[in-house]
Amino acid sequence: MRPNAATMVWLSFMALSLVVTAWARASEQFPIGILGGRGEVVPQSPLMSVISLDPDSPAARAGLIVGDQIQGINGIPFVAHTNRLDDGGNGPQKSLGEALDELASQPRTEQRRIVLDLIRDSDTIQLEIKLPQRPGLSSEEGRRLLVTDASRQLRNTMTAGGYWNSPVGLTGDRVLTAWALTALLSAHLDENREAIEKAASWLRGSDGKSWIPDDPKQKGPDNLGNWAISATAVALAEHRIATGDERDDAVIERCCKALSARMSEEGLFGHDIVPGYSNKGFNVINTLSQLAWSMGAQAGIALDENSWSKSLEQIRQSIDPNGGVRYWTMKGTGTGDASLRTSSMALALAISGREPEMAQNLGTYLASHPSRTREAHAVGSMGMMLAPSALWRLDRDGYWNFFREWRWYLSLMHRADGSLHYIGGKRNNGGDSYLGKHRIGCIIAILILTPPDEKLRLHTAEPGEKPERPTDGDSEATGGTN
Repeated sequence: MRPNAATMVWLSFMALSLVVTAWARASEQFPIGILGGRGEVVPQSPLMSVISLDPDSPAARAGLIVGDQIQGINGIPFVAHTNRLDDGGNGPQKSLGEALDELASQPRTEQRRIVLDLIRDSDTIQLEIKLPQRPGLSSEEGRRLLVTDASRQLRNTMTAGGYWNSPVGLTGDRVLTAWALTALLSAHLDENREAIEKAASWLRGSDGKSWIPDDPKQKGPDNLGNWAISATAVALAEHRIATGDERDDAVIERCCKALSARMSEEGLFGHDIVPGYSNKGFNVINTLSQLAWSMGAQAGIALDENSWSKSLEQIRQSIDPNGGVRYWTMKGTGTGDASLRTSSMALALAISGREPEMAQNLGTYLASHPSRTREAHAVGSMGMMLAPSALWRLDRDGYWNFFREWRWYLSLMHRADGSLHYIGGKRNNGGDSYLGKHRIGCIIAILILTPPDEKLRLHTAEPGEKPERPTDGDSEATGGTN
């Protein structure tokens, strides 16, 4: 068990994250992909500032220096970055990320170069940077390379005990480990097998109870939260389906029953056992619980119909006219940060085969607002992790549009040395920094790219051999039309 101080950090953070208003951050900082370094943009400016460079990176070798401001590429100026959620990455980030992805994939050495238009010490100059070859994300090879590199980074950051440790104790460890396990299963690489089995064993716990007290209304070690319980159920259900390991059964059932026990008579949830915020509840735990219950049923665990119905009614009352799931049942709370709530509920319904019209409406929201996806209160990353699966199930065109929307993001997070660095959202990123940003980045990349492989129940009713998918140059991956 971790120290109580770690618990307090987690609880203090989560409480704070839920009262933060949707204020725009002064700037965004992010990796600059295969160039090697980090950049920064500010709202209403078309300039990208270079704030750090990796030693011996392509950018450093070419003479880019900290303090340079990039204003465009090969004579084409950037448009201004904005803090509007519906603008997504439009501006310097998207232009640079897409250009790097395209240029680094060129077959001839002389084509693999980028010319940056810079402002340096009030002078305007051009700097040519030679790029190492890297297959583009519009190709099967490029997508597989990113999944392989992300999987390697996850395996290399696993502890000897078989889990991924967070700075905030056992609840954070379990959330991170559960989604890392899910990502490694989705990547479907032979190299992942040992890490998968170690992670599944750790999530089950030494006594097969996964740290959940016999009375689930007790908080348990490190104030064990519903975030961890729901994620554990999903991950072990995927593991059970993939491997047939019967040791998962009792733990999945224990998780599903614990979530039912922790729900109020009105169908409300909190972070742990108490529906918080003056008993208004916390819709994201409803939607994650329903995802856990639906996945438990897929793994053979009986569904508690009473719990499902009560929670469903809370979500039914919380769906905005645009299809997004609001923070609470109260109207007027907005859907700018709705991607996690909406995608997890869409998946719960699609996997269970229930409420198909509601599921489709939720999918339509996700497909209509792809640029909002990384704005997911209270864990910013999880919208990016689950929306691709929901779109693959409900709207295939929407999935490929989502991929095109975020190609720049995947390109910039994939650094020259093959490592992945996290990119946050415009506004509230919630618990990402408390779970381990770069490991979250790896999970995001894998779960964006692997739904077409259909190796998870999150993606399809019958995971199996890889189905037909776009070949290099086909319309879905490259942005052409059918």
